[in-house]
Amino acid sequence: MLKEGGDIDLNLKGIAIGNGLTDPFLQYPEYSTFSYENDLISERWSHVMDEGMKVCQGLIWESNNGPKQGIKMQVAALEFCQLLSDSVIGNPLHPKFNVYDIRIPCE
Repeated sequence: MLKEGGDIDLNLKGIAIGNGLTDPFLQYPEYSTFSYENDLISERWSHVMDEGMKVCQGLIWESNNGPKQGIKMQVAALEFCQLLSDSVIGNPLHPKFNVYDIRIPCE
């Protein structure tokens, strides 16, 4: 029911976030840490991802703050970050592990 002044009377009991990529600059590098600490990738691939994620963060920063900032640059930056992650830990169509429970192997 709409209250006077435009506020909504809402009886909220909880909230959930699905696919919660809220801060790609901070979150993408953690893919490497998580994957290595859970034995999903080797130490060598962890180093590869770590270096690639520095580039990822640089692209994200530039897309938000650099001279060519804008939505096209932001999309390109996020595409690079996602392709890097997918190439090491698997993409959604062919994951190397079950993304809902990493203990369950993919078939």
